[in-house]
Amino acid sequence: MNLHERREATASTLERFAGKPFAFGSCDCGLVVIAHLKAMGWPIKTGGTWSTMLGLKRWLRRHGGSGAAAIDSWGVPRIAPAMVLIGDVVELAGETDFGSFGVVIGNGRVLAFHQDADGLAIIQPTGLPILTAWRT
Repeated sequence: MNLHERREATASTLERFAGKPFAFGSCDCGLVVIAHLKAMGWPIKTGGTWSTMLGLKRWLRRHGGSGAAAIDSWGVPRIAPAMVLIGDVVELAGETDFGSFGVVIGNGRVLAFHQDADGLAIIQPTGLPILTAWRT
């Protein structure tokens, strides 16, 4: 996928989710990443959905135990965090048991949930190291 196509797919993810409040099963980082991967052309088979924290825990157990394991299971290749391009997916250091995932927007910014934002926001993850990155 060329950079123009990556930008267009990322813009559609941004338009669809930016500003929406966090809600398990309808707008959480897992659903944002799954929708974005599909927009980027990945044939993702999620094997179910969730609507609660408990449901997400069950879903993660069926998919390797973590969001990172689920992304790996779909064949999305890992890359060094320093190599991210617009549209790539990253895992940020977070306070949850589930991890914190976002979509690279460019210029060091990520579309992700953050405790200081009312909804999904474009953040500059200064102080939140990128733990893992995937080339979408």
